[in-house]
Amino acid sequence: MEENVIRLGGRQFAGISQDISAAQDEYLMGHMRRAGCVEALMDPALPEEKRAEEVLTRILLSGETFHILAGYLTEPSKKWTRAEAERNATAFAALTDRESKMAMNGIVVGFVLGFFGSGAKSQPTSQKSSGPTSAESPIESAERATSEISPMPSAPSPDTTQTATAR
Repeated sequence: MEENVIRLGGRQFAGISQDISAAQDEYLMGHMRRAGCVEALMDPALPEEKRAEEVLTRILLSGETFHILAGYLTEPSKKWTRAEAERNATAFAALTDRESKMAMNGIVVGFVLGFFGSGAKSQPTSQKSSGPTSAESPIESAERATSEISPMPSAPSPDTTQTATAR
């Protein structure tokens, strides 16, 4: 587990590595929706290769970054709760040390890339669709694409993020 530990502000956190509760999924998806991610996923004018970039930009500009991080990260010894996530979001936003800020940026970028790498590609289909057809992608709509968050394939550690950024 030590390799998945992320240090922020002197505290240790771990990213999603297993099934998450409905409450955690709802919290995370609500803040992603508030950030405008669903609209970016469903925008038929946006080329597929630009969608991850647009989702990342919307997260960063929306003010939802720290809530999304709080929905994604938990302290290894604690059970995720909405109240704890709200406290963590406030704490994350107040961090001033360079290592924590670089780590948070790396986590958000990795989260978005992991989200797209898990097959969450959008098709401009109706959310009222009764089910996939053989011509549809594995994800039928942005509603389905964002209903569950897959674990990030490789959560960057502060050391990894700092090394990559320093180059």
